[in-house]
Parts: sequence; C-alpha cells; structure tokens
Amino acid sequence: MRIAVVGAGLMGRAAVLDLADDYVSPNVESLLVADIDGERARRVAEEAMGLTSHKDVRYAELDATKLDEVISALREFDADVVLNAALYTTIPVVMRAALEVGAHYLDLGDDVETLLAQREMDHQFKSEGLIALLEMGGSPGLINVMAAKAVGELDGVETLLLREGWVDLNDYDAIGVPLPVPYSLDTIFDEMEQPVEVWRDGRVELVEPLSGREVMEFPPPVGEQELYYVEHPEVYSLGETFRRRGLRFVDYKLSFPRDLLLKYKLLHDLGLTSTRPVELRGARIVPRDLVRMLISESLRGKEFRPNDHDVMRVIARGWRGGLRAEVTVEALISWSERWNVSAQALLVGSPASLAAQWIGLGILSLPGVHYPEEVIDPGPFLNEMRRRGMEFRERITLNI
Repeated sequence: MRIAVVGAGLMGRAAVLDLADDYVSPNVESLLVADIDGERARRVAEEAMGLTSHKDVRYAELDATKLDEVISALREFDADVVLNAALYTTIPVVMRAALEVGAHYLDLGDDVETLLAQREMDHQFKSEGLIALLEMGGSPGLINVMAAKAVGELDGVETLLLREGWVDLNDYDAIGVPLPVPYSLDTIFDEMEQPVEVWRDGRVELVEPLSGREVMEFPPPVGEQELYYVEHPEVYSLGETFRRRGLRFVDYKLSFPRDLLLKYKLLHDLGLTSTRPVELRGARIVPRDLVRMLISESLRGKEFRPNDHDVMRVIARGWRGGLRAEVTVEALISWSERWNVSAQALLVGSPASLAAQWIGLGILSLPGVHYPEEVIDPGPFLNEMRRRGMEFRERITLNI
C-alpha cells in the first residue's frame, strides 16, 4: 500500500515513524512525507528510512492549503491512503484532494462544525467507493475506540466520562526551555479560548474552557491530577453514535501540569494567543504568530529526549444483566525510546498509522465518512496498540 502523510510536525512525525517501522508496519510499501517546511519533511523521511529495509520513503514540500498543489502531489505519488496530520485548518482542502485523486482519507480531527461539514461528503465518498475516517488520532481517535469497547460490555449506556491525565518528568528549566509544547501549539491555544462542548440528551451544551475542575487519581507515574474542560469533538460524535444505546451524557476533561497551565493561561489572558491583528508602531502583528515564532526560537538547538506519560480513561455507566454497571477502560502510554517520540505524539500518531493501514489492507472496507467508533473493532485494534508499547486495563463493576 502507498500512504501519503501530510504534515511532518510532532504528530505527523510519530505517524510516519510507525508507518515506516518494519516491525509494526510490514505491509506498507511506499511512504510520502509532505510538509510546508521541505527541510522538516526531509529530516522526518530520513528518520523513517532508518526503520525499514524495503520501503520506498519519499518527501516533498507541500502547502496543504492549496488544493491544486495537494492534488498534484497525491496524484504524482499515486497514494492509496492520505493521512492528514497537518494543521486542522487544512482538513477541507486535503479531504477534497483525496476524493479528487481517488484515495482513502483520514485525519486527526477538528471541531464539531468541521465534523458536520465532513459528514456531508458521505455520499461523495460512497459513490467513489472510498473511506474517510474522521478524528482518528489519540483523543479523539483511540479514545473513541476505547469508548466503543466500554459500551460493548454493557446492555445499555447512559453516561460516558472521558478523562486524560498527563505528566512530563523533564526538568525544562535545567534544559533552558521556557515553555514546553506537548502537542500542536495552535491546538493548545484554541483549547484555552474555545467554548467546550458537553453532550447532554441529544444536544450540545457549551461551558467555559478550563472550567469544571476535577481531581482524579491515575496509575503512576501520572498520579493525582487536576482535570479541566477543553474542547474535544469526540464528545459530540460519541454522543450521536451511542444515543440509540440510551446514552444521555458525554464530557471530556484533560490535565495539565499546574505550572505549565499557568504559563499558557498567562499568554491567553494577555491576549497573546489571539489571531486578531493588532497595530504596533505602524505594523500589523498577529499576537499568536509572534508567540509561535518566539517559542520556536527558544527551542532551536535544544536537544532533549521526551519523558512524558499519559493515561486515557473511559468510564461508561449503564446497565448489564439487569444491574447497574460501570465499565472503565484505560490506556497507559509512555514515551517511545525506540522512536524518540513523546507519549503525547505516540498516542496520536500510532492509532492514525494503524487505521491508515487497516484501510489500505481492506480491514476497514465500508465506503463513506465514518467516526472511529462506528467501524473499528476495538479488540484487534487495541491488541495492535499493545505491540507499540501501550498498556490497556479494563474493570467492570456491577450493582453500583
């Protein structure tokens, strides 16, 4: 199979290394790494070449906001599957390009409005015999599959609580890094600003970002964490998918290390995460662009290995065998020494890579536009994630 990865940032790099590794991905024949930064695409492609003895790995400079350019690159590579790991704003363009060249498509997700627009393309993908798999990263993505696993253990479900605890054990002050960036900087900034969806009784309710403080204990080394509401589209998709099973409530909360949260919140409170231009001494400056550039400069030349750990937990409450029941499914993810990839990147890139391969192999074969929980068999999928170093635990409590 021939898989094109658009975007070679933190998450795209993790997906590329998974796809290239002969141990976990033996069936990939050709791999294209495309990014707006051609030098970054080259570096990631060269890393990938070190993990395979037979794959054809290429790279290209590509502006994923330009439809004709994306179509040309995909057509030249003759892609079977397109994995879009670029900034979420590229989703409409790259998805349209995949359809135009007759390739299957998947991405890492965006907001609910984008999901709804993508679902409107269902008939077009069906008519071409193509699959589009939406929000197929970590959360959303892997957590959707875990939710399907939990719901499958119940006769009916009323509540889905999605929780994610994360800790980074690196001493960034000693390294000289003022602000670590665990995943897409734009995503982090948006999570500070955008209203958060909570799905209740078939409707979306909006709450303030970083509200709903909750303290939860996770397995070590993550331990006790403070969790907050942040915008995540799987709340909507899971609600819509499982409402026929009796589901009435879904929400998602994420933890941030306290000091890191305060740093990002300060940037937000000062208006430095805004995308609205401001006038400064006769020049128009977008605050977010300036901050992004300064953070990038602060990381330049700094060499350090990841040391983070993540726990994703799904709690499904409902009934089983006439009794009230609660099913907990959790994933324990640590950074990958083999690929030198952070836990945050691994839990996004590896599920995306595996889903792309399942599409290419015909394991996922139902044409149309789908959410992960609709078409992915949780058991085999989680088993494949175990081969990538992830650990899964399940607990069922009856008569709660």
